[in-house]
Amino acid sequence: MQPDEAIELAERHFGLSFSHEQVAMLVQYVNLLTDWSVRVRLISRNDRNFIWERHILDCLSLVPRLPTEGPLLDLGSGAGLPGIVIKIMRTDLEVYLLEPARMKTLFLQETITVLGLQNTFAIRSRAETLVGNSSFADKFLIGTARAVAKLPQLWNWVEPLLASQGVLIAMKGPDSLSEFTNGVPDHVYAAETTLTLPFTRRKRSFVFLKRC
Repeated sequence: MQPDEAIELAERHFGLSFSHEQVAMLVQYVNLLTDWSVRVRLISRNDRNFIWERHILDCLSLVPRLPTEGPLLDLGSGAGLPGIVIKIMRTDLEVYLLEPARMKTLFLQETITVLGLQNTFAIRSRAETLVGNSSFADKFLIGTARAVAKLPQLWNWVEPLLASQGVLIAMKGPDSLSEFTNGVPDHVYAAETTLTLPFTRRKRSFVFLKRC
């Protein structure tokens, strides 16, 4: 898929609008992903020729669902999906990209530098380690996660890091609330919405979790 096709689909299906600078940054980001993926497992080999349709469009679908204010913590950011895409589209947000793997963190740091992303930070750490850092307690109004862990584990990691009105938005497959095998905890508000992604026709669910 060509960039202009992906942008047109995102505008039509997600109601997004793009500046010339944002399009150029997305193209540059995809080029970095492609180059680094030769030596670092950022995305699967089968996806390297389908980054726009399988990854960029998927992450763009989250952007209209984000709260108006941050800061934002992207858990298990990996290749920066969705954290880098979010930052390109929402330059107003302060974004923290949390990733334990050294080479993936180096990729995130280079991407931040090359794209000139302001107020964007790559942190090499695990979520459970970050919980022990008092400077991050109750800090974030938004948490995001894409293909990281099951919902109970995600919530346990992120809850101490969320501000009182903070929300976790997990990108999952359909019916993911069933991952709470004993039911959603009483003190947690949970909602799930599902859409069909353009072009690939894959189902994408967004699970919203926050304290009641």
